[in-house]
Amino acid sequence: MLRSVATAVPAAGALTLTGVAPAASAPVPKGEATVLDWPAVKQSDTKPFAPLLREGADWSVFSHPQRNDRGKPGRKIGDATARCTAVNVTRAGYVTQCERVLRTDDGTITLVDTIDRYGSGPHGADAAITGGSGAYEDAEGKAELVLYGDYATFKLTLED
Repeated sequence: MLRSVATAVPAAGALTLTGVAPAASAPVPKGEATVLDWPAVKQSDTKPFAPLLREGADWSVFSHPQRNDRGKPGRKIGDATARCTAVNVTRAGYVTQCERVLRTDDGTITLVDTIDRYGSGPHGADAAITGGSGAYEDAEGKAELVLYGDYATFKLTLED
């Protein structure tokens, strides 16, 4: 499923997602899972150019998560940062370990993930939701991440 979601990006020229996400301000209900579908557009990235990428290299990424408006990016709902490290680098690609923070006016959600980045992409992985604050206090669950060029999708499943 991750590949079919992300391959819509280059064909349509816009990010296409399944489902419609609740507003960023929707609090997490206790006792049931809440799913948030947030596309994000990369604003900056300090990753070294491929020939210079070495194991242990660190970089940061800054992006704008957006409301999912009928499968397309909508209004900006906050910002997101990632701190990534190359943990394995080969001629075919590399593996990264990343810590991410998604911030909205209502709170933050933190994630950790490891993504294989072999070939031209899209690249997808599952991430662990490790915590949160505000409306997302005590957040736990999982996230599906898909990275494709300057776009990313975060499908967050928050469980009580």
